[in-house]
Amino acid sequence: MKKLKEIIANVIVEALEQDFLDCKYKLNLDTHNCFGGLKSDVINTKLREVLTSENYIIHKFKRYAWEGRFILDLESKSLVSITSISNLNRIPKDKNRRVPHYMQSILYYLNSEIDTNKQISFDLGKTFNPDVYEQDFKNIFSGLDINLSDFTYYVVAYDYKANKINEMNWYLLGNEFNIAKKESIMNLINPDFINLTRLENDFSDELTEIAENKPNKGIKLGLKEKNVKKHG
Repeated sequence: MKKLKEIIANVIVEALEQDFLDCKYKLNLDTHNCFGGLKSDVINTKLREVLTSENYIIHKFKRYAWEGRFILDLESKSLVSITSISNLNRIPKDKNRRVPHYMQSILYYLNSEIDTNKQISFDLGKTFNPDVYEQDFKNIFSGLDINLSDFTYYVVAYDYKANKINEMNWYLLGNEFNIAKKESIMNLINPDFINLTRLENDFSDELTEIAENKPNKGIKLGLKEKNVKKHG
């Protein structure tokens, strides 16, 4: 499973520190309301490009208008999803859900026997009956011809600020979001790639800052000429 951890770590960094920024610059939008969803889109696209081995399956699922992806490692029988750390902290606290979050259903179905010493790591919000979780789990993985009962569910969560990945962890959670294991996977990032990418991003930021702060001589001359006429 170490190979999968390494792949995911580098996919997230490349997707957010390179592909996501390329999309932002090309779009050149005045407002950035779509960027939250765009992060997961570029990560999912990069996963499709990289995970071509027969050992891995990328499972697609929809929640209303939102689309998500799961990674199945057939060799280690691992099911993995990717989210931000802030989102992982928020999910179990929501007290106003009408249906379970997909993580709730999967944790209940696959990770109920995970030994976590019953230490609650997140404040729990609304919970649901077991039959609701089970039906939701079946709906999420409908069309997947694999018995998932022996699989274990893992979550990869990252922190992304100022165009950089600052933290990235591999979580094994119990069915109440209590943490059984938390492992940083920052050390699995290819150092050559991350140094090159961050150097390019810093250079691009400097160019953008220079362009934004560059004085507009035409405007200044016009104002000056107008002021001269006014006081002449």
